[in-house]
Amino acid sequence: MTHKLISSRRSVLKGTAAATGMLAAPAVLRRAWADDPIKVSSYGGYFEDMLAEYAYPEFTKATGIEVETVSQPGGFEWFVQLKSSVAAGSPAVDVTMGGFGSMLRAPELLIPIDETKVPNIVNVPDYLIQRTGDGTPRNCPVLAWYATMVTNTEVFPEGVSSWADFWDPKFEGELGWSKEISSSYLLDIVAATFFGGNEIMSTDDGLMECMHKALELKDNVRLWFRDEGQFQAMLQSGELNGGQYYHDVTQVMIMDGFPVISTFPKEGGLMDFGSWGMVQGTDKIDAAQEFMNWSVSSEAQTTITDALWTAPVLPRDMLPNLTDESFNLASSEIPPIIPNYQVYVDKGDWLSEKWSELLFDV
Repeated sequence: MTHKLISSRRSVLKGTAAATGMLAAPAVLRRAWADDPIKVSSYGGYFEDMLAEYAYPEFTKATGIEVETVSQPGGFEWFVQLKSSVAAGSPAVDVTMGGFGSMLRAPELLIPIDETKVPNIVNVPDYLIQRTGDGTPRNCPVLAWYATMVTNTEVFPEGVSSWADFWDPKFEGELGWSKEISSSYLLDIVAATFFGGNEIMSTDDGLMECMHKALELKDNVRLWFRDEGQFQAMLQSGELNGGQYYHDVTQVMIMDGFPVISTFPKEGGLMDFGSWGMVQGTDKIDAAQEFMNWSVSSEAQTTITDALWTAPVLPRDMLPNLTDESFNLASSEIPPIIPNYQVYVDKGDWLSEKWSELLFDV
């Protein structure tokens, strides 16, 4: 796997039972399903290619169930397309990948998961799982990625240890940060770093307080970017010397010889993640749930992490065959900051409007 390919994955992502490894369905069902593939969609391009090349064949080997892979765009656009296919009586796929926010916006599109058929889901942290009113899981988290603190080691050899360090005047004019308040999750970083957690984000006044604290970064942030590629290029050229960026892509830059480091701050890196969901109208519920169960086995999580450099969703101690090198390229054992996705579903437009007014003195 080349560094160039790993970098291209990020551009795609932006548009990202107690006995692990045990499969729930009996062998007779595996044989019955062998000639009837399930359709599984994931983010297209490199991301989908790696899953198709490394992960899905292992699932087929273990179960006899073939996977027909389907490309999907990132964001909510895909869920709009899925809704149309379901309404027409012919769902486009049996299992879809989705971000937490997209699934929150379209819960009616997903079939709740039977935990007795997906026993491995018990090993996934509960804060990654959406549940129905009666507590039934709606999504099966499968992989994650982190945004961390990236700094130039030649300019700032002393490094950083807290998100709060980026508010230090020594970073004046040195940083790059995403302009989009509803996708950078800067407010969640502020809440975790300065207000003890995202409870403050439960009210408009609290959100405004977080935005005003975030605005204190203004003198330190030279580039509020829309294009991640622009930030990466300026970081590599030395025009910028720090900011919030993807941990795995920073590892690639390090391997390519750039003097940068990715630091998981004490408050935690910012985690975002993708989940599987069963699409309403599928007639392959049993096979889909076996696929989900395999996806959160220790074997599958190791395979996916090695192939895609995404962070596993299982605890580190449940991945004995994942090397420390592979784990550290993608993840950390420091508890993560998880975005308050519901706020962005409910108030995304309002937040974007208020942030633009503050940031650009409109």
